[in-house]
Amino acid sequence: MNAPEPILKAIEVADVDICLFARQYSLIDHAFAVETVFPAVREKGVSFVMGSSLNAGFISGSPRFNYGADNYKIPADVIAKREQLRQVAGRHGVDLRTAALQFSAAADVASALVVGAGSARQIVEDYTSMQTKTPADFWAELKAEGLIHAQASTPRT
Repeated sequence: MNAPEPILKAIEVADVDICLFARQYSLIDHAFAVETVFPAVREKGVSFVMGSSLNAGFISGSPRFNYGADNYKIPADVIAKREQLRQVAGRHGVDLRTAALQFSAAADVASALVVGAGSARQIVEDYTSMQTKTPADFWAELKAEGLIHAQASTPRT
């Protein structure tokens, strides 16, 4: 689903085991998921295949944000947040793309991660990103700076 509301409705009226959770859980946008969606699916025993960890490539430098007809109209606050995330990542020697993939996969309700790849090189990069150790201090600084929700799961180091 590209919006959380249909997922919340589906788990209310059906016996759902797993859903695709696209666009709503990334380093850029995740507070509603942490505060509202995740508690609801935990209660129902639902897990997610996490999609769009990179916000359609935006986190890794694409000139678009998410998917849709207006995805090239990127809000200024989204651009500013990506820059703040880049600055913290730079201080810790962390690749922001790697951090974004690891962040989405770290959610306790995540069963799998879907990452697009346009080449064999990108598949290798995705694999490498998931094998890379990201310092605990990096995640702690993101939380201290308010760049990620205080209750968001982060990768174990």
